[in-house]
Amino acid sequence: MVQEVIFSKEEVNSLLNTAGDFFQSAVYSGNSGGINTNIRNSLSYDFKDNSVFKDIILPKVKHLGIIDIGNEAMILKYGKGHFFKRHQDVISTESNRKKNLIIQLSDIGDYEGGVLEVDGTFASKELGNVIIFNCASFHEVKIIESGTRLCFLAHLQQSDLKKENYLM
Repeated sequence: MVQEVIFSKEEVNSLLNTAGDFFQSAVYSGNSGGINTNIRNSLSYDFKDNSVFKDIILPKVKHLGIIDIGNEAMILKYGKGHFFKRHQDVISTESNRKKNLIIQLSDIGDYEGGVLEVDGTFASKELGNVIIFNCASFHEVKIIESGTRLCFLAHLQQSDLKKENYLM
């Protein structure tokens, strides 16, 4: 897992302003998805048009070897009692997902609990923190005790990454 605080409060607010209405997040198995709040209880806004955020994000993450953001991007919203149990983001052996890109859109004091754990390591909850890890890594979001956690998530494919990228 790689972490670095890259985004300012103003840039985070610009990202948040690209979101529309939030709906219950789905859980995917194989190529199908559905709602299962025993595994994942959160809300999401799934982007239909990635051009609304690419100008904000790509210049800031270029030095990390990210050259594009594919078609799987969303803003996630976790409120009190929300969580995502330990899982991997590789849907199937044919999955094109390689890396997860997460940007912390909430500040440390905006919520309690809700820490992201990746392979036994806790991610910083600092506003603007960028977290990148392998989609095959086991990870979870612990239960939110109070407040609201917001984050940007993109599942990156090999074509989104520089070939010589050290994050491979």
